[in-house]
Amino acid sequence: MIMLMLTAFGCGGQGLAGDEAVAQDAPTASDAVEAESPLAPDSLMSRDDWKRRIADARKRADQARSDWKLMAPLRAAIPPDPPEKIATQRVLNDDTLRPGDIVSTDKGLLLFRGRSGPDGEAAEFVPIAPR
Repeated sequence: MIMLMLTAFGCGGQGLAGDEAVAQDAPTASDAVEAESPLAPDSLMSRDDWKRRIADARKRADQARSDWKLMAPLRAAIPPDPPEKIATQRVLNDDTLRPGDIVSTDKGLLLFRGRSGPDGEAAEFVPIAPR
């Protein structure tokens, strides 16, 4: 990058051939710096724009916090799923099951028969009768 700048400035801004047509079409040193710059486009914004973006982000965060606080009673009214239900859903959706596998669920023991349907996504389970 420094070599490009020295080359452009060392020729008096006229390019390597010395004629003005080459100087107008040739990339300038500032073009080379911009092309090779690892800086993000956001780093080129003005300080006022940056402050405005920070203020907007703070407003959004404050709004999200107030919304979260307002929704607290609704979240408390909906009880979380019991661990048994979560475990049952996990085992019924397990794609590593093979025909003949027996799984324990909140509804009892089930025998996995296989996958059915055109896409093979529907799992088929049969309850095992207690003895």
